[in-house]
Amino acid sequence: MSRVRADDLLYLLALARTGHMGDAAQRLGVEHTTVSRRVAALEKAIGRRLVDRTTRGWLLTDDGEQLIPHAERIESALHGVDQLAVSPRSLSLGGTVRIASTDGIGSTVVAEALVELRRAHPRLEIELTTAMRRFDITSKDYDVAITVQRLPSQRLEVRPLTDYSLGLYATRGYLETHPPVRNREDLENHALAWYIDSLLDIPELDVFDASVISRRRALRSSNIFGQLSFVTAGGGIGLLPKYLAIQRPELQRVLADEVSVRLTFWLVTRKQSLALARVQAAVQCLTTYVASTQDRFLY
Repeated sequence: MSRVRADDLLYLLALARTGHMGDAAQRLGVEHTTVSRRVAALEKAIGRRLVDRTTRGWLLTDDGEQLIPHAERIESALHGVDQLAVSPRSLSLGGTVRIASTDGIGSTVVAEALVELRRAHPRLEIELTTAMRRFDITSKDYDVAITVQRLPSQRLEVRPLTDYSLGLYATRGYLETHPPVRNREDLENHALAWYIDSLLDIPELDVFDASVISRRRALRSSNIFGQLSFVTAGGGIGLLPKYLAIQRPELQRVLADEVSVRLTFWLVTRKQSLALARVQAAVQCLTTYVASTQDRFLY
């Protein structure tokens, strides 16, 4: 086996994170041919295939996966040296923190918290992925995930981030021009907004029938902001999280004494990532920011 060059591991790490030679090269500030050459040199030194080319880009082999924790430790050590070079007393962190989150909280509260994080550490780069789907944080695509699913795994650290409330909301204009809603049965006379059942693969969100009323929803969207738009446009009544509804003064809560759902957001971190100071800082920032804004989440 040839001598392994530590910086070749950083090229493998960049390719693993981006999945494409060109994107990895842009991140590293080199030509894509350099990335290809350095990864090939690492494969030769290790004596094993580390990446495979697929229709979705370059993916790590099992042997490549085993090298990533070592590459991340090298990356973290280099960032620490960089910090000393910039300023011996500087506490600013560098590197990239990758966050995955469900749509609603990710595009609002989490994004706000990450701005605060970067103000404290202006050399950080932040990647935020939002979607309403299951996040496979074990794939190393993310350092931290915020999800309504509790994801048990020996490789993950899982902690509650916050509980949050959902209630029924409609615009005042809608309520003034449609039949009154005095009880759940009255909802039969209204258009209701919620997720598309066939696309909702998160069991924790399957709460509408049990908590509101069991009937087919007339306004369905796979995205919480689509549901919010249905409601704010005066299309009907929706089951919305408080942290989104309170940002819309035109919305009024409906059946507040009868309908209130409480769910939990979980903060999920790969244990290997927690060894990185920048990930620790992100977790602390998210936890502190959300704790300071509890009135946005709970009735």
